[in-house]
Amino acid sequence: MRFGEMLRQARGAKGLTQAELGAEVYSPSFISLLEQGQRQPTPDMVRHFAAQLGMDVQTLGWWVESPAADDQPALATAMFAANYARDLQDDSLAASEAEHAAVIAHEQQNAPAWWDMSMLQAQSLISRRRLEEAEAVLRRMHTSSLLAPTPEMSSIVLGRLSIIARSLGRLDEAVALAQEAVQIVEHLADHDASVRFQATFILIAALSVKGDLDDAWDVATGLDLTPDSVTVPSLLIARGAWAVGNIAFRRGNIEKGREYHALAARLLLPQADLAAWAQFHRSSATLHLQAGLADASVRRSLDFAELGFTVIGTEAQRLELALALARYALLVGDLDTAGRFLGTVSGQRELLDFETLTDLEECLGMYYAALGSSRQAVHHFGEAARLHGEAGADEKARELTDQIRALDA
Repeated sequence: MRFGEMLRQARGAKGLTQAELGAEVYSPSFISLLEQGQRQPTPDMVRHFAAQLGMDVQTLGWWVESPAADDQPALATAMFAANYARDLQDDSLAASEAEHAAVIAHEQQNAPAWWDMSMLQAQSLISRRRLEEAEAVLRRMHTSSLLAPTPEMSSIVLGRLSIIARSLGRLDEAVALAQEAVQIVEHLADHDASVRFQATFILIAALSVKGDLDDAWDVATGLDLTPDSVTVPSLLIARGAWAVGNIAFRRGNIEKGREYHALAARLLLPQADLAAWAQFHRSSATLHLQAGLADASVRRSLDFAELGFTVIGTEAQRLELALALARYALLVGDLDTAGRFLGTVSGQRELLDFETLTDLEECLGMYYAALGSSRQAVHHFGEAARLHGEAGADEKARELTDQIRALDA
């Protein structure tokens, strides 16, 4: 009997729906494909289903029909399904389909296909905030004997690992990984400048979140952001200007920050990359707001971000925007609106990365301080300080501690 039929019968006997069997790891649509015999499970899937069904992993594994090692059409079909799910922006299905395709590619010793599908799986998991799973995929890629990685490939993997470490608040590790990613590609020829730029952006962000702003500024100002550069695409220059502007804002140089963000806004257009355009405007607005600015240009950036995320954007990105809208409302004195947005974000903390979670706690401190509730304000500022301190962002932790002392005075 095929795996799919056995899985369906076992699920029915256990009284589980397809969604319950998937447990937010595998989508109901992918479970349906398995049960119809249109997909075969990977070893990780078998372990997951065995745990959900309360069965022995080996027993469940006996049901699996291994594909022929030279079944090229099976690999092509699996890769098409993974890429199609990605194009539909269904990250959960894309992660499952890519995992399935990567296993087939590995069995066939097709290194390029395995690399592409593993990277798609990792990126889809990151978008779903399943960061530990994405980290495991990337570390397997980094140590696999199937593919001897080029400097470019190693730098990409290390950069993704740095982003995950930063999102989880492991800031020292994030900086170290990003520095390694930059070092690997620093001597590449000019036609590979795009890889160097991407690695440098990740390093700048890691240093910035950790609070090493002078180091981040030194790295950022070393970038060649000449708009007519022939070796770097304009979208990459836009991202560079975005990164440099971020550091300028965080160092208190508002004029320089606006200058670089204006360059990024000129080059980063919605018709070229809608997702990046929306994320830039959300980020730019947030940095303006953190600097105490809530003018018409900030409101316009928030509107642009909202428009973009309506069309394309993850739930985590929409929460980041809601937090920016809450901070805007706080600055203009609209506490009712701020409270509604903060309530929305607080209710989905599990989707927040380190930066957003600490920003939420700081905004909650500001909100309760504005309401005159010093005790609750101190609690939230204290929580933000604790998170920063545990992550190694000591300077930010000290700033928040000073705010607490001012409230207690």
